Amino acid sequence: MVNQGWSFASRERVVGATTVVELSGEVDILAATGLRTRLDEITGAHRPDLVLDLRHVTFIDCCGLSMLCRTRRRTEAKAGRLRLAGVAESPSVLRLLRLTGLLSAFDLCLGLGADAYFGPTGEPGAGNPTDDGCPCTRPHPEEAGRRAAPGASADSTVA
Repeated sequence: MVNQGWSFASRERVVGATTVVELSGEVDILAATGLRTRLDEITGAHRPDLVLDLRHVTFIDCCGLSMLCRTRRRTEAKAGRLRLAGVAESPSVLRLLRLTGLLSAFDLCLGLGADAYFGPTGEPGAGNPTDDGCPCTRPHPEEAGRRAAPGASADSTVA
């Protein structure tokens, strides 16, 4: 667990081949600087599979947004997957992604945080609300032609 004083904390767990990083508090320049090294390690692997759980983020600034974009670019460059979980439960993250027009740029897990993807047992797919076995809002690049979750309009899914 990374703890940056009183304003930010992160916790990491691995479920199967997926790394889940739960962020809480203020994701600002201090938090982004502290997280950069670890996220670079995760996204430096071949085909990284990463879920960032943002449901407990109370504030995010341009440095936090830059960190999310950098993580997305690095993950895509290595043919991996990045999902953001809990965006609907974090008004500050949802607002910033909407204001910047980046909401649709990210693959969003539906439901409450990473548990919507992994379910209460921690097994991948245990909490999936869709027919195709994935709660994400966008098709996955490695599966061209795969349809997105029903009602996958980015704004309506997380609102």
